[in-house]
Amino acid sequence: MNKSTSESRAIVPPRREFSLLGFVAAPYTIAMRNHDLIRRLVQRDIESRFRGTVLGKVWAVIAPLFMLAIYTFVFGVILNSRWQDRTDEPFLFPVIYFSGLIVFNFFFDSVARAPTLMRENQAFIKKIFFPVEIFAFAIVGSAIFRFGIGLAILAVFYLPIVGLPPLAVITYPVLFFGLALFTLGFAWILSAVSVFIRDIAHLIGLVTMLFMFLSPVFYPLSAVPEGLRAVLMFNPLTFPLESMRNALFFGDWPGLAGMAVYLAAGWLWAAAGHGIFMRLRPGFADVV
Repeated sequence: MNKSTSESRAIVPPRREFSLLGFVAAPYTIAMRNHDLIRRLVQRDIESRFRGTVLGKVWAVIAPLFMLAIYTFVFGVILNSRWQDRTDEPFLFPVIYFSGLIVFNFFFDSVARAPTLMRENQAFIKKIFFPVEIFAFAIVGSAIFRFGIGLAILAVFYLPIVGLPPLAVITYPVLFFGLALFTLGFAWILSAVSVFIRDIAHLIGLVTMLFMFLSPVFYPLSAVPEGLRAVLMFNPLTFPLESMRNALFFGDWPGLAGMAVYLAAGWLWAAAGHGIFMRLRPGFADVV
């Protein structure tokens, strides 16, 4: 008994001393060290989502296309809606809606799956030297794939209505990268905490629905009472949603200082999420 105990202790990697540089650089170093494995996990995740279906990956195109068709009919034809005072084009309104929704769905796809991530991959948890933290990269990468399809569909409808995008659109990928960092941080935190508090998996749908209505997905930030705008800016979705939409449709440039702060905050959030995940990691095998 003592012998087996000493052997099990021998394979546990020693606890490393805290390094601020290592803490901050963790998202980058993990991605670079495991990039090939992450790529294969992303591919596996995408294929598993459509395995067993008749249409396969075509569903990744049908679902957002159907959603856009509904928005166009309801808001463009029936309600004849306008985006406040910024455009009078009725068919542009549902396209603006759709542009916000694909960004939110990217966030939602990753966060909604995070609470069950460790249980879905429990076979890897007992393998002490397997980097289970890379599963968060896998679900975020898979969500990026679906976001890319939504973006391509958006372009098909955007170009005939709006024309070529304004120069400010070059900020779009930068803002999206910041959101991806926040999403990765949330995925790490939720996947780790949910191992011990399984109620989170049941709450996440309600919380994300609340998140959607507290984010400027279906309305511009200018429609929010001025006293509440500062509160909404603490929502990590507010700045990229508002800035990406305004850059794409109205040619508005987001402030460089705002973008820099958002990117820095996103990186630190991802690093903190990884830190929390690794702090809780030793207890996974006892619970899952």
